[in-house]
Amino acid sequence: MTSFAAFPALMPHFFEAWNLSGTQAGWINGAYFLGFTIFGLLASAVTDRIDARSVVLVGHVVAIAGAAGFAFLSHDFATALPWRFLSGAALACAYMPGLKMLNDRIPALSQARAIAFYTACFSTGSAFSFLIVGLVNDYFDPQSALVVAASGPPLALILVLLLNRPLPVLHPRPWKHIFNFMPVLKNRVTMGYVTAYFCHSWELMAMRSFVVAFLTFAATQSAPPEWLSVSLVSSVVIFMGLPASVLGNEFSLKFGRRPSILVIMAIAFVLAILMGFSIGAPFWIVAILAIMYGFFVTADSSSITSGAVTSAPEKLKGSTMAVHSFVGFGGAMAGPVIAGIVLDLAGGRSDAMAWGFTYLSMASIAILTPIAFKIAR
Repeated sequence: MTSFAAFPALMPHFFEAWNLSGTQAGWINGAYFLGFTIFGLLASAVTDRIDARSVVLVGHVVAIAGAAGFAFLSHDFATALPWRFLSGAALACAYMPGLKMLNDRIPALSQARAIAFYTACFSTGSAFSFLIVGLVNDYFDPQSALVVAASGPPLALILVLLLNRPLPVLHPRPWKHIFNFMPVLKNRVTMGYVTAYFCHSWELMAMRSFVVAFLTFAATQSAPPEWLSVSLVSSVVIFMGLPASVLGNEFSLKFGRRPSILVIMAIAFVLAILMGFSIGAPFWIVAILAIMYGFFVTADSSSITSGAVTSAPEKLKGSTMAVHSFVGFGGAMAGPVIAGIVLDLAGGRSDAMAWGFTYLSMASIAILTPIAFKIAR
């Protein structure tokens, strides 16, 4: 996932170098998740028929092409879109199929916690991407950062080849039923969690797409200490997903999955508003609010995914993950685009109030979750 933040971690640079508007930046971020949304449906569904390991390997090959293309062939808004789309498609072939690959290789009783650690590693990979891209840009230049970002997918390909053996599918779903998602759509319990994942992904990916640009502007409005860099803070914000996913899952196991998800989303909503309208306060306060928001906006991730996966019958888990990722990352695609439009309409990236309304727009989508849970009860 080193190429995950190739664009958002360098967004302040691209705003100037490519003369981007907030809406255009939102579309480049959205293109990544559009690729994930479209190919996630196909990649996850076929894992009910073939070993998920094969799909993951294809994803890593595509990731190499997407990261290299963005590093060497992108020079404006139009040329950036297809390569970020391709990188998103690559992640679609690696993320949910990777979860299926994991589930197929561990005992059923271990799956809930395994899913929590797996989704936590998504946040860890994202955070490392923000950190390494930001640091290389700080010490060298944006082009060097993009080259380093492209180094991860080849390593991932080697790891999967060496550490995971092929595994036969014991009860393969017939090809003619592979893309029949009606049994999943009719499962009201599953679709409640899928809707929650749509809201979660909308807010989470919008936040991650704009957090570096937000913190960069916030830093210009106060005098942060030299050690408190934007790259460091943004990396910690994303890294909060690791403990948040694990602790959020343990919290839901103790107090119930749905109540825990609703409480976490409510706290994240409040923190989003406080963070968005905090520009002008000392930067260390902005940083603390951003880190707290980074924790709570991710804390419901594993609980939502566990709820969707465990509510599905064994023969439909691949299809359930396909619908889960398709709907969820449809939200991940829309969130950054809408956030970028709100940023422009509210006054632009140099207006403090505009950032407040942008983060409010990100968090407001969570209102749909309690409605979905009530319908799916």
